[in-house]
Amino acid sequence: MKKYIYLFLASVAIISFSSCKDSSLTALDTSYASFVSNSMDIGVLAESETSEEVSVYTTNIINSDRTITLNVLESTTADADAYTVPTSVVIPGGTNVGTITIGVKDVDLVEDKVLVLRLETTEETITGEALTIGLSQLCPDNGIKVKINLTFDGYPEEFAWRILDTDGNTVIASADPFGYGAYTGFTGSLTISECLPSGDYTVQVYDGYGDGGNDITVTANGVLAFSLSGDYGAGGEKAISI
Repeated sequence: MKKYIYLFLASVAIISFSSCKDSSLTALDTSYASFVSNSMDIGVLAESETSEEVSVYTTNIINSDRTITLNVLESTTADADAYTVPTSVVIPGGTNVGTITIGVKDVDLVEDKVLVLRLETTEETITGEALTIGLSQLCPDNGIKVKINLTFDGYPEEFAWRILDTDGNTVIASADPFGYGAYTGFTGSLTISECLPSGDYTVQVYDGYGDGGNDITVTANGVLAFSLSGDYGAGGEKAISI
């Protein structure tokens, strides 16, 4: 978000500087339009639907309405029935802010998907980066969506992890029964999503060879709760609250 605010301020500063040298203010004829951020998340309950407003900002203000075309990019992985998106956004005259409403329905969202939108550049308006919207099914009963993101080195079979509750019971783990070898043959990365009740937990990570190398991050409703990467020896653990 700060990135775009800085861009807006820089543009305004350039325009203001130009106005001191040229009273015609021709710089105001060209606009820069952008989403306030390049990423966001929208969650929806199972078998339900929701909607959320998204703002689009421009660096200048003119008296008449402006319409900017909105495109859904091919990098979108969500089912077309899982979202509704307008074909354009209107910036009303006299303002530099327009809004669109994005509808989201629980269609094939057991696994997280993305919706990627981009404002179309024209001769009158330069546009910023695409907006990537993470679409996911919310946890029932105010549960917390926990994501375990794994990136493997050349020896994934040496890697094991688990999350324990306050009684020491395993609630999520790399294998059941717990032990090494769950990721034998895996390459690249893997994301696991689970719903947990809000509370206190302990994340434990183990490396069978004692040199680390397989990276892990744990997020709770999108907020980083635990991370371990690089040469972390035989492993580590951390108490977390979600």
